[in-house]
Amino acid sequence: MMKSTKTQAEINAQWSKGSENYDRIIHDELSSFRVEGWTKKIKAQVDFKPGMLCLDTGCGPGFFSIILAKAGFDVTAIDGADGMLEKAKSNFDEYGVNVRLLEMDAHEMTFADNTFDLIVSRNVTHALRDHRRVYSNWYRVLKPGGVLLIFDANWHLSWTDDEIRKESIRRYKECILKYGSDFSGNTSFDEKKYEENNQRRKKEEHVLGGLVRPYYDIGLLQGVGFEDISYEPDITQELWDDKEKLIFGNTPMFMVRAVKTHD
Repeated sequence: MMKSTKTQAEINAQWSKGSENYDRIIHDELSSFRVEGWTKKIKAQVDFKPGMLCLDTGCGPGFFSIILAKAGFDVTAIDGADGMLEKAKSNFDEYGVNVRLLEMDAHEMTFADNTFDLIVSRNVTHALRDHRRVYSNWYRVLKPGGVLLIFDANWHLSWTDDEIRKESIRRYKECILKYGSDFSGNTSFDEKKYEENNQRRKKEEHVLGGLVRPYYDIGLLQGVGFEDISYEPDITQELWDDKEKLIFGNTPMFMVRAVKTHD
């Protein structure tokens, strides 16, 4: 595994810069089939009881926090990026949900041991500096019997694997031809800029390098104490629309479920 050259402050600044686009995306999600799909998916992973304490870690503009609060969870949401926190606060007000929102880095969580029944994250773990440290923190703050759900994809392989990168380029081009834009609102594909960004990312030395997930994560989760671990390598059929499947289908979203079986 490589060591990232980025600091957490630089990572948070990058997420803040993209907060406007992510906010637009989750507003689309909140008016789509994804609300029911994600709510059903997450509730099926726990023995749900109203008021269960849930931590949405790396909450971004608040999609999970909103749908889970509406579903009856008692939600705490954390993020380290100012831009994401601002969007989340606005969205919690807009959608009328009571969510405890905190600025906090998952690497440095200050919650007491055995606090939460459920921890969720989506498209967060690929950006962590130190996965073992974060997974150990998550284990610590879960109650015995608590469930951790990681939703993510091998996004980094589009930067580090030549064949996957070529396929990603083909999919981007096809998506723009078919739908008129990508998920960032781009209406054309600049292959030169894409390659320049790819070279920049390579120089940054992504911490995951060429590691394939979720297999990498499972070993780390076992190492910090989780015992009951399962995964689904591709959950996109039920949770992505046709545009997402086209543009991101070569790096599908996976789910890892891990239970803290004892204190």
